[in-house]
Amino acid sequence: MKSVMIFLLIASLMAISFLSPSSMADAEVEKLLKEADSWIIQDTSRIMSYLDSCNQVTDNVLRNSRHWESTYEDLSFLLGIDLATDPKVDNTGRVYFLMRITGQVQALFYMDQPEEFPHQLTPNNWADQGISIGFFKVHPSGRYVLVGIHQFGNENFDIYKFDRDGKFSPLLSDPDIQYRSIVFKNEDQFYLISNDRRTQTLIKYTISTGKIDSVYTEPGWFGPEDYLNGRLILTRWLSFSESQLFLLDERTKKTRDITKRGLFYGGMFASEEKVLTLTDALSTKEEFTKFAMIDLKRPKKLTLVYDPQMEVDAFTLIRRAGIGVAATNKDGYSELVAFDMKGERIDIPQPRIGVISNIASNDYGDVVFDFSSPQVAPTFFHFRLGWQKMERMVTISTFGFDFSNIEVKVIHYPSKDGTMIPALLYVPRDAKRDGNNPAVVVYHGGPPSQSRPYFQRNIAFALSRGLVMLFPNVRGSSGYGPAWEQADNLERRFTALEDAASAIDYLINEKWSNPDKIAIWGASYGGYTVNYLVVNYPNKFACAVSEVGVADVDYENTHGDVTFRAGWEKEMGPVGSELTKKLSPIFYAQNLSRPILITAGFHDPRVFPGDPRRFGYVLSKLGKDVLYYEQTKSGHGGSQKSLLIEDFTRSYVFILEHLIK
Repeated sequence: MKSVMIFLLIASLMAISFLSPSSMADAEVEKLLKEADSWIIQDTSRIMSYLDSCNQVTDNVLRNSRHWESTYEDLSFLLGIDLATDPKVDNTGRVYFLMRITGQVQALFYMDQPEEFPHQLTPNNWADQGISIGFFKVHPSGRYVLVGIHQFGNENFDIYKFDRDGKFSPLLSDPDIQYRSIVFKNEDQFYLISNDRRTQTLIKYTISTGKIDSVYTEPGWFGPEDYLNGRLILTRWLSFSESQLFLLDERTKKTRDITKRGLFYGGMFASEEKVLTLTDALSTKEEFTKFAMIDLKRPKKLTLVYDPQMEVDAFTLIRRAGIGVAATNKDGYSELVAFDMKGERIDIPQPRIGVISNIASNDYGDVVFDFSSPQVAPTFFHFRLGWQKMERMVTISTFGFDFSNIEVKVIHYPSKDGTMIPALLYVPRDAKRDGNNPAVVVYHGGPPSQSRPYFQRNIAFALSRGLVMLFPNVRGSSGYGPAWEQADNLERRFTALEDAASAIDYLINEKWSNPDKIAIWGASYGGYTVNYLVVNYPNKFACAVSEVGVADVDYENTHGDVTFRAGWEKEMGPVGSELTKKLSPIFYAQNLSRPILITAGFHDPRVFPGDPRRFGYVLSKLGKDVLYYEQTKSGHGGSQKSLLIEDFTRSYVFILEHLIK
């Protein structure tokens, strides 16, 4: 449930001592920004000429590296390995899932029996048009599936309907609208959100007539969760760490809040007058979220149902059976738990040690979930309540490559204030603790996300090149409870960024590496983290890679999707404040002293491409060692396999070129 929320909300984003740029340096940056803002998002001809020039320079530098050919070949093989993920099951027992076999993008498949030949629903020619699947929703009856598609990763999802026999047609299509958060009313109607990046509206769509009814709107980010007999449960997101559930009456269109403000992940009708939710409202600051019941006759009064005593990544409710099934998270690894509405544990089969990120069920007790580990390629499993064993639905080929020797350790390192920060450490088998290993610190996106020990094809490549890889889960990460997740809000973000810097110190202090052989790398909010570190700790590492990362907090919050602006202000500070300027790396660009590769996606709806574009431009004008690359057929990351291979190759070659002499 949390992963879904994060997928939809994120844009890709106490005190410490800042490096203090001179007033002359600040003035020069401001002058450069004033000049850049006269054309950098308005003048299409100049923009495309600038991008062509930057991309050509970056390609010339990296493709002529001695590392390019072997890196590209190895990553082409590894990233060509299949994956099967995001399973959902209808009431007939048919399981739908996403899989990429040999094509450029994932397609939607279904299976009626384990290990049978998968049947493909979505067409292959979508890849030729840059179209990929963002999400899908299976009608419980099994008669059709709704698929959200987008082009070049722009996340302006259109909705297609696929019948059980494979026939399909578009239902909702608008290049300027994001359709998301589908909730079925009946077989002919469903609710969803229409978002034009300025305003969000709850609409109702009738399949038989094609009619669209506007139902409800309010400022900010919200979306439907469940429907039952004329009432909708919705979530209002106030920030990544504060939300509220409310009810909408279908007939009167009136709403009423059914919880106070807090942290609520989803709401599902357990019965006509009872709603199950996952919340921190019954937890102390140091406890994890708990499952609670809301009595709609006495709203805002919560009753504890079940305390998992661990973070919950995803959950589903089998309403007919009155049983919840959840994937819990301990140090990144997953465990399945099931419980009834009295809080009693229900025995269910357990998977191997690994990571579960999605879980779904039908009305008859069938449960499906995806699974991967450092050694197991992404696949999915099925079981039914009462079973003692689960069944693997599909086996993914690794084309003979042996992933069994990939090992990951959960370690903890001290931050500047002494707080121990969890992290994942991957070490090549022949690495010695002599301070001479090339190493990479990789920062996750979010902020509320978590580096997990799941199957990562590119890690196998990194280890084969002798790279030590460290993935910190700094304060603000999910997986460790609400207090940890909320510990980076506003001025406390400096402490979380201090955690990020201390990860580099760990590699040095533990003699895994030294500053001349360490790279830092991150995408989305991880890219922001890299941008911050390169101007505040410029001598701790040898080079940096910032992919689709924020450089100017206010610019991002006023030029991208503004429907979550208020939420971001609660995370980073009010637009125009001293805090957001201190948190914006672009204003301290003069401090950069190490080579950096900056990337952006032309169609990116989360991190507005003008932001990294401005950062790259300012750094180049300041004479810094910067390469800038903006993928013109991508959004918030590569939307096709070939683009992903090129993206990884570009980043790894840049790193290898600076770390391996």
